[in-house]
Amino acid sequence: MCIDIFTIYVEGEYIMIKSMTGYGRGENPDKYNFVVEIRSVNHRFLEVFVRLPKPWLFLEDKIKHYIKGKITRGRVDVFINLSCENLPVDIKIDKSLVNNYYKKLMELKDEFGFEGPISLSLLSLMPNIFNVEEESLTERELWEFLVPALEEAVENLIKMRIKEGENLWKDLHNRIKIIKNKTDLIRERAEVALEEYRIKLKQNVEKLSNQISFDQDRIEAEVVLFAEKSNITEEIVRLSSHLAQMKELVVLNESVGKKMDFIAQEMFREANTIASKSSDYSISREVIGIKSELEKIREQIQNIE
Repeated sequence: MCIDIFTIYVEGEYIMIKSMTGYGRGENPDKYNFVVEIRSVNHRFLEVFVRLPKPWLFLEDKIKHYIKGKITRGRVDVFINLSCENLPVDIKIDKSLVNNYYKKLMELKDEFGFEGPISLSLLSLMPNIFNVEEESLTERELWEFLVPALEEAVENLIKMRIKEGENLWKDLHNRIKIIKNKTDLIRERAEVALEEYRIKLKQNVEKLSNQISFDQDRIEAEVVLFAEKSNITEEIVRLSSHLAQMKELVVLNESVGKKMDFIAQEMFREANTIASKSSDYSISREVIGIKSELEKIREQIQNIE
């Protein structure tokens, strides 16, 4: 069975992200018992390591090429075994050795006067007369018998990576929703914070108004200056945009882990900028929450293909 596109339907969307962690096993018991096991873990790039018997090392490049056509990221370890019980064998007789045994036995018989014939059963008991040799398979034969087991192992590996990808996305999706909610709270709070600053400034001015004369225009200018310095509208817009981009990536049938990591870094940058611009306690608290979720998101993203 061959599967071209693997998808999982979650919350109204086809989720196509894959984890880099997985295991797959395949077997081809037809004539020879080929067994292929594949394990994969996270890695920045694609690295394929093949473990197979030394006589078959000529197949290593073919196996790597096949794996690279199916998987784009991760460290992949491939273990290949062939049951020796099913290998064809050839029994060879050392006729020269048989002849020497026969001559020596005849010498013993004549010298000591033994009676009776030297039988075939007696000769067959002599050591090293029969040699059992495994027939060697050609590269083409090995590959033809190996491919079905390799295909099954890779397919099972990808299925597990997709299942793990589904679990990763469930966690990421929840954290993205948390960040979105906190971003909305920051947006609402930013609108209130400016008016609170205006009121607080006015109250402080009124307390000192009996002692010092204040220019109303100067007060308004101060409010405008504060508004410009603490304006986080652009950062909020970009943060929301990054959240949308993150969700868009999970429906792409391609490697998205690196893109997700880049977006998460950009979200960190926007959160830090918001924190540096705003002196409001409530906004700072929400930013800390966003950064905490982003840390956990980046940890999860490291295992996405």
